[in-house]
Amino acid sequence: PAYDIKNLNTALNRIKLAATFFITVPGPKMIWQFGELGYDISINQGGRLSQKPILWNYYSDLDRRSLFNVFAALIRLKKNYPAFSSNDFSLATSVGLKRIKINHSSMNVVIIGNFDVSAGPLVTEFQSAGKWYEFFTGDSLNVTDVNMQINLQPGEYRLYTSKKIPKASDIITNVS
Repeated sequence: PAYDIKNLNTALNRIKLAATFFITVPGPKMIWQFGELGYDISINQGGRLSQKPILWNYYSDLDRRSLFNVFAALIRLKKNYPAFSSNDFSLATSVGLKRIKINHSSMNVVIIGNFDVSAGPLVTEFQSAGKWYEFFTGDSLNVTDVNMQINLQPGEYRLYTSKKIPKASDIITNVS
């Protein structure tokens, strides 16, 4: 009950979680108009093929801009690091706690997220022991057990890389 997915801020954060899983795996992507800003007009409004309102004012909302920045950082990550074009990846997505592992000679990636509405532990299955770096915070994690469990709150997500790369906010800030 405390985690309400119909709350706007919760919904926007869940879109960040979904985008982290959606954008990072290989393949072309389509984003529904203003999806990167949390567009909340149904495709069925006025009929599926009708024109939908253009909501440029969403870009001025700080919470929606934060979502936009996550999309931008993930897209730049995908464009700038070959690991995110690797065809060597595995998905564990059948339950609320989900994981993606990407293997590449330049770096390995582990993405974890809690799509459930309650907290829970997830076995990470890191590809190797050693230092791993979280993309959104820039924090490092010393992995001694590749099958360590990480407890995730509802909607919480992390993207770990085996190589230190700029964190998400630096990728956004340092782009001309």
